[in-house]
Amino acid sequence: MQDETLRSAESEGVAAPTDRQVHPLLWAVNLVSDPIHGYIELTKRLTPERASELGLTTETAAEGDLLDSAWVQRMRRISQLQSARWVFPTAEHSRFTHGLGVMHEAGLWARHLYPSLRTALAAAEPSTQPPSEGLVVETLRLAGLLHDVGHGPFAHFFDEHVLCHFAAPADPRRVGRKSLTHEDLSQLIIERELGDTIRGIRRAPGAVPERDALAPDERIDPRWVSFLISKPALADPSMPRWLRWLQPLLSGVFTVDNLDYVRRDAYLIGVSTGPVDVERLRRYSFIGPRGLSLYEPGLGALEMFLTARLFMYQQIYFHRSVRAIDLDLAEVFRPSVLAIFGDASPAEALGHYADLDEYALLHQAALWARGEALSEKPAPGDGTVTREVGRVWQAILLRRSRWRAETELRRSYEAAERDATRAATKAELGAETPPGVTIDLAEIDARPAEATATDSLLAIVGRDGAPAAPLSESLARLPAYSLVARRFRRAG
Repeated sequence: MQDETLRSAESEGVAAPTDRQVHPLLWAVNLVSDPIHGYIELTKRLTPERASELGLTTETAAEGDLLDSAWVQRMRRISQLQSARWVFPTAEHSRFTHGLGVMHEAGLWARHLYPSLRTALAAAEPSTQPPSEGLVVETLRLAGLLHDVGHGPFAHFFDEHVLCHFAAPADPRRVGRKSLTHEDLSQLIIERELGDTIRGIRRAPGAVPERDALAPDERIDPRWVSFLISKPALADPSMPRWLRWLQPLLSGVFTVDNLDYVRRDAYLIGVSTGPVDVERLRRYSFIGPRGLSLYEPGLGALEMFLTARLFMYQQIYFHRSVRAIDLDLAEVFRPSVLAIFGDASPAEALGHYADLDEYALLHQAALWARGEALSEKPAPGDGTVTREVGRVWQAILLRRSRWRAETELRRSYEAAERDATRAATKAELGAETPPGVTIDLAEIDARPAEATATDSLLAIVGRDGAPAAPLSESLARLPAYSLVARRFRRAG
């Protein structure tokens, strides 16, 4: 911001402002223009002198340092919409821009919830000093910024076709074992790679230092950020109560993640989802004795949002051409990643994983598509694939999918009907006869679960202050699950 101010003054032939002519707060925050949120604030590191002017303690890091880290910048090279961008030409945004939006959304929610959080904490823990507003807001903002930092090329597709072959790091807070996911990698990156920077951050953005700065004895623990983004949500009574109460904002019925991506994806694709009244949903949310709560008048806003989310899955994310491309991609994705990354678990090779992004994969795919770097017997990490893999990549890169949808069925059902409905729908579509015919079942949890195994429960509070009907009744017009099922035939 300083350089821009000086250049502007010089170009207009006026004296450049000195530090004393500019309010110190203007040096403390940068603005990022965003089509969804307007301006997103981002703290930048202050010198000890400027921090002292504002009555702040010396800081060793700010949000700008995290943003400029190799791990977060890598998110510029991971697309938000995977193969959907080959169907919707303007869907070229990245996980980086989405992360900025989620950070902003998380901060708005944390600021709104803080007064009720303090009140609820005073009742539940009267002898415990509540966290400062700056600590709560900044912890949530960092979770929003970093929630996707572990994603690999093609995001969720990478989870489903590569990471699923590895076990997640052992965690005593989980029962049994689970497959490795990008959330597990995000947790490792946050704690191992970005922990020192996170601990050095001393404030949230804002114009009131007394409100936005962390207390002198407070630090953001990277494990808090890691806990917030875990999937499935972790149950951990050792975490501060306030953190557990805010956990649903990253893993609950609605999240700061999907509150951003539903609006961002729709806007940048150019589709209309209908009204999404996030402000009303936020205004009627609060922290009560049962944690994150929604006052009954806000249910309409929640239903509007979940309806828009369902629309995006049915019409965009599960579009027939997107799923056709994914069928091709599924055949070549794992051997392609093995060729350029090898067969090690990313959790055990984070340094190498930092270089694995879509730029690296698609550059190599272009070589394979034109007949280079092919081998009859590829070895993990040697950069080669078979001729057939190269041929499929050529079809993908030129948008010549080898699959055509013959039949499509759509079903909606409750949780108790799930297995039977899926089986009946698959039977109605007919038998799969590989490699020429395949059945594709794309399912969305249209009405997310009312509770998880942790504190991630959205309490609905009636107009009289008493508990209202559960979500399954309050949102009865939305099914628990929605299915888009198709029979695809290979055309080439």
